[in-house]
Parts: sequence; C-alpha cells; structure tokens
Amino acid sequence: MIMIIIRPYQFADQDQGERCIIELQDFERGLEADRVEGATIAQRYLQHLLATCQAKTGSLFVAETDNQVVGLICVWLEREPDSFLTNLAGYAYISDLVVLPAYRRRGIGTVLLQQAEAYALEQGATALKINVLAKNSAAYTAYHKAGFRDYEVSLLKQLDP
Repeated sequence: MIMIIIRPYQFADQDQGERCIIELQDFERGLEADRVEGATIAQRYLQHLLATCQAKTGSLFVAETDNQVVGLICVWLEREPDSFLTNLAGYAYISDLVVLPAYRRRGIGTVLLQQAEAYALEQGATALKINVLAKNSAAYTAYHKAGFRDYEVSLLKQLDP
C-alpha cells in the first residue's frame, strides 16, 4: 500500500500541478471535443486556479507520494448573486479534481474530496458543490458515493452559424 500525503499546493509543485491539469483536460477532451488540449492551457489555467483561490478564500491541495504529485483538488468559496432564491447562497465550490491514471482506484480522490470538505467547513461553508461532465460516468458515480446528490442540471445545445 502506498503512503499518500494530502497537503496545500506549493510553488515547487508547478510542473507536477501542470501535469495534473493536462491529464484532466485531455481526459475531458476525450469526452467532449470542445475542450482545449491540456498542454495549451495548463500553465495559464493553474495560475487562474491560484488567483481564484486567493480572491475567493480558496485552496489548492495536492496528493503526494514518493515526492511526486499524483493528484489535486481545488476548492473556493462562492456566493450566489441571486441569493434570495436559495438558502444555499454561500457555499464552497470544487472546481477541479484529478488523480493521475496510475494512481486511480486507490481512494486518493476520496481523500482529496474529504480534504476539500474539511476546508469548506473550516471556512464556514454549509454546502459543497461540484460539476461533472455528463459523459464522465465514473466521476459522477464517485461523487454520489461521496455524498453528493443531483441538484441542478445544465443543458447545452451547440449552435451552427
């Protein structure tokens, strides 16, 4: 059994963090063709996540084994602009979760989700939201097992000019 450490992202993790972003983006690109190639956006997207965490009381956590980052999760606080419509106006949002393929099915994603939930609770959030591509049935199932339930469904129609 491998030893996994969950810890906050550090600047020294940049290359390995980008590798995780590339993996996630390319996986999603295999599900939905509109996704941009991971290597094209990894550096910029990682910087976007870090900036959003700073602006929205968030954190990026990594899963590490043998001094290698093998997964990451990003969570920050959100506030619904139409907060009069729901009692869940303030919540924590998980923007990204990825575990590298060689380390999947070992509970790392579950531990990362638990870390995000603990962080959300520490920040006073009363709910946790996550989005998943409709075609990503494995993640959808994992999120349900972690206690998430269907809340809203977003539909998409491609338009031909």
